Amino acid sequence: MRIYLLIATSCILASCAKKESESTTVVEDDEMPRAACYAYITEKDSAFLQINITSDSMVNGDLEYKLFEKDQNRGKIDGRLHGDTLLANYKFMSEGVESTREVAFLRKDGNWVEGFGPAAEKNGSIQFSDRSKLDFAKGLVFKTAACPSF
Repeated sequence: MRIYLLIATSCILASCAKKESESTTVVEDDEMPRAACYAYITEKDSAFLQINITSDSMVNGDLEYKLFEKDQNRGKIDGRLHGDTLLANYKFMSEGVESTREVAFLRKDGNWVEGFGPAAEKNGSIQFSDRSKLDFAKGLVFKTAACPSF
């Protein structure tokens, strides 16, 4: 009889442990939405970021810049999350010319902060030459926003 009681207790504890682990996963998903929009807006500038995150940390979406006295550009991003950092290729149109450059965003306090660093042309696109020197201190801060129609 004691053996049956021991087996039943073990099964109950294992079941509770599994449910607790599953709830932790849900909390992590709540912290970083799988699909969301973000905006940077000042008096004269605006930028919009729409991202979709897949289960394998791949990211795709839309990015648009409307900066005062600069060419407007709009395009698609494709990249990957590395912890709290998103590194992606941004393929965009500006003044009728298609270009590609690497972009970096740091997830901070529920927002995405754009990073900048040394870059060079590589295989027809602009890529960061040293990712360890990315600087997020003065980057545009994209805050949660309603999704615009791109």
